[in-house]
Amino acid sequence: MKNKFKFLAFAVLLIGSISACKKDEPLPDVNEDELITTVTLRFTNTANPSDVVTVTARDVDGDGGNAPVIGPLNLRPNTSYNLSVSQILDETENPAEDIREEIVEEDDEHLLVYTATPSNLITVNITDRDRNNLPVGLAGTATTGAAGTGTLTVTLRHQPNGLKNGTATPGSTDFEFTFPLTVVNPS
Repeated sequence: MKNKFKFLAFAVLLIGSISACKKDEPLPDVNEDELITTVTLRFTNTANPSDVVTVTARDVDGDGGNAPVIGPLNLRPNTSYNLSVSQILDETENPAEDIREEIVEEDDEHLLVYTATPSNLITVNITDRDRNNLPVGLAGTATTGAAGTGTLTVTLRHQPNGLKNGTATPGSTDFEFTFPLTVVNPS
């Protein structure tokens, strides 16, 4: 019986020492949502390239706290525009971190979604594609309908680890800004 007890104690000690010497495995890379404080959209009239509309949304303190400052988006009716997202920044960093570059590098994990209310006020067609031929949304075309007012909500969906399937559903939201939209003939 003593030998069995000694053997059992030795086995427990051996197993304990082996597991204590085992190197810790690195934790899997966690893809956190980005802190995005500033987004700028650029609309260039396809019929008149000198007609450029730039609009910015800024929320320097992130979610919560102060409300974001969102510029009005004023476009011409029945007009086609080339759309680009010219800047996506984290201005809590010094200097500001260019998140747009990261989205380009990780295009298979991001999708910009454009939602107009009412839906016939503007239609956005995404033209840029990721390495899996799925939409990204940093570039596209935007076509306005008849004159009216409403909103254009721009949402960046973070869809890591193979979640991205071309729809807005999977993943989490990195940012969402709702721009007041006026489609009207200029005076």
